[in-house]
Amino acid sequence: AERYMRARREMHDLEQRVEGRTNSIARRFDRVTEVLADLEYLTSAGDDAEVTEAGRTLMRLYTESDLLAAQCVRAGVWDGLDAQDLAAACAALVYESRSMDDGEAPRLPRGPVRDVLVAMAEVREEVHEAEARRGLEITRQLDLGFVWATHRWASGAQLLSILSSGDLTAGDFVRWTRQVIDLLGQVAQAVPAGSPLRSHAHEAADRLNRGVVAYSSTV
Repeated sequence: AERYMRARREMHDLEQRVEGRTNSIARRFDRVTEVLADLEYLTSAGDDAEVTEAGRTLMRLYTESDLLAAQCVRAGVWDGLDAQDLAAACAALVYESRSMDDGEAPRLPRGPVRDVLVAMAEVREEVHEAEARRGLEITRQLDLGFVWATHRWASGAQLLSILSSGDLTAGDFVRWTRQVIDLLGQVAQAVPAGSPLRSHAHEAADRLNRGVVAYSSTV
């Protein structure tokens, strides 16, 4: 009888925990749909919601910062960038430094990419504010720690010269570069065929997928 009552109590506790987590997931889902409706990716946050044209663009992006990437596409932030600058901009969305504050400003390439990174930070703040209004905090801040290395690699620099100028290991460099290539592929699929951004995204991915990076994808 004691074992039976103990098992009943444990089962009740487990049911309560499952119910609490289920309700928490449902509430989070509702808040996410509200954010998407606020930003016009859905027509509404209700059961009759439909995906908008902007929402169809978002559906083709599945990076961690997919909403920020979609907003950058919608706002035309990346329009006019050449391949290496676009690659560098996308690196800010996927890279995560081991230490977010090492007391040293990251090195950045010269040219229009600097202004684009500022514009991306402004877009990120807009997304963050939209999420905060609904009690969410999903989209992380940009991380500029891999921007310079990505730009150098896309511009044809040698791997040794890139690694010798920072604290990246060859393995980390390849791993993060593969993720930038993946995002560029998503961007290319998300924008209309024939658009300059699509062709630049394909070119940027091709520029990055060389040497040890290309070799790693076949191993």
